[in-house]
Amino acid sequence: MRRGAPVVQSVAAGQAAGARVALAVLLGMAIATSGCQAASEKEATESLKERAQSYLALKQKRDWAAIYDGLLDPELHSKLARDVFLRRRSAAFDVLGFTVVSTNEEGETGKVVAKVDAMIPVLNPRGGTTMLHKELEEPQQWVARGGRWYIQLES
Repeated sequence: MRRGAPVVQSVAAGQAAGARVALAVLLGMAIATSGCQAASEKEATESLKERAQSYLALKQKRDWAAIYDGLLDPELHSKLARDVFLRRRSAAFDVLGFTVVSTNEEGETGKVVAKVDAMIPVLNPRGGTTMLHKELEEPQQWVARGGRWYIQLES
């Protein structure tokens, strides 16, 4: 504002500046909201293969909590407490790498076959454990609930 400018002119300039700030805030909120919506839509439309790859990547990281919370069939949660699931998975073998070989969807059920490159602990007859490098074929059962794929694991 210029010194000596009429008061009416300075009020109008202040209102215009306030309107620009409000417009910028609304535009920013719209962009942020659309980004969140796109992410949730992507999660809902992930293919069986993408979900299987997510599962195997988390398994490789040994992130069993994320598997339980986001990929395990929600209907198993009532039968299998989270702490029990995590305790049983703590002794799982190390996954070094993986490839999803095939996926087969039949309505609300799906089957995945993955090749898993793993280090498996084997008890040594003389005591101790030896690590054995092995490539395994891992069949998986999946189920769609609300349009989203979840793995069905045994306890």
